Amino acid sequence: MLGGVGGLLFVVLVVAQNAIRSGFPMADDGAANVTEYYAAHRGMSVLLGALFPAGALGLVLFLAALISRVATGRTRAAGIAGAIGGVGIAAGFTMVTATDIALAEYIHRGDPAASVVDALWVLHNAVFAVLLIWIGVTVAALTAASAAAGILHTAWRAAGLLAGIALLVAGGSAFGVLGGSGVLFVGLAGFAAWAVFVVVASIHLLRDRRH
Repeated sequence: MLGGVGGLLFVVLVVAQNAIRSGFPMADDGAANVTEYYAAHRGMSVLLGALFPAGALGLVLFLAALISRVATGRTRAAGIAGAIGGVGIAAGFTMVTATDIALAEYIHRGDPAASVVDALWVLHNAVFAVLLIWIGVTVAALTAASAAAGILHTAWRAAGLLAGIALLVAGGSAFGVLGGSGVLFVGLAGFAAWAVFVVVASIHLLRDRRH
């Protein structure tokens, strides 16, 4: 049950964070736009930093509960692959949040150098792009394992694979993402599928009182 609550909490916070970040600079924006945004929205960065522990806990509870169900028998390999991907997701989200906090605080301290802001902004977006790869691995592995274990409908096997491919393509095109390429939207489609998967699997875990 905790795993289901954790998964739903994670998705709610991801949606909330994206809503809070409306008007966020584009990946290829220059230091002036980035500085202006962070100077005017410091409170949002503080709020996102404060919400991060809850999101991290939710993700861990969800992954632990689901992987404990699927990392056995014939779905063991896929379950382990999902666990490895989950570690990558946790590390990636941590770095994305840390670079966001660093940007906000550096700009808040005053007289920020454009070169430093540029470097931090590129790092922030590069980490996010690479994070998509780990989400792709995780969604492809865990949808396959969950479908084989009877936790999800078998259609999720194909849906998860397509989402994983989309995320891998976007993550592997990190230079394009940093340059403002539309390939990012391919990754965002996969990310949306990942979020839906977490919701569906979380509902199943809520119904299964063992988790």
